[in-house]
Amino acid sequence: MEIEKTLRVAAPPEQVWALLLDPDVMGGCVPGMQSIEVISPTEYKALMAVKIAFVSARFKLKTTIVEQREPSYLRCEGTGEDSSVASSLKQQSEIFLAPQPDGGSELRLKVKVDVLGRLGNFGLSAMKTKADRLWEEFGQNLVRRVEGPAPAAAADEAAEGEAPAQDAGWWQRLRGGSR
Repeated sequence: MEIEKTLRVAAPPEQVWALLLDPDVMGGCVPGMQSIEVISPTEYKALMAVKIAFVSARFKLKTTIVEQREPSYLRCEGTGEDSSVASSLKQQSEIFLAPQPDGGSELRLKVKVDVLGRLGNFGLSAMKTKADRLWEEFGQNLVRRVEGPAPAAAADEAAEGEAPAQDAGWWQRLRGGSR
């Protein structure tokens, strides 16, 4: 399955680049990410939960950054498996960051992923629908991280007498911190 998506972010490519390479930030932005272990500056192990139709999986992922041209291009490859649902995956991703006239960035993602086993039997349509939902959630999380809460949400919280909530990150959430 091949996926290509684009997202506009109100931050310069250098700022977005730094966030993309920060495992704590990415762990908080990627839906279903439960943990990330940094093996080296270019190698990561992660645990990610995903549910497609009635099958829930927890993939043990290994990702390696194989090429990077700061702050405009990143290519990584990875594998993952969940023996409990007899499924595995292999992915290749490319991320392109381009500056925009308004000072923001365009983030373009190209992913090729092969899903084998029980989850691979769902067919392309179900997999693409799930990928679209994950991308939407990731995009919202990243934009919220870069740009802060939407003005209406910040105004609502201020009206209630509360400070705007800050994303505690996945690590703090795992340790029982607030979100």
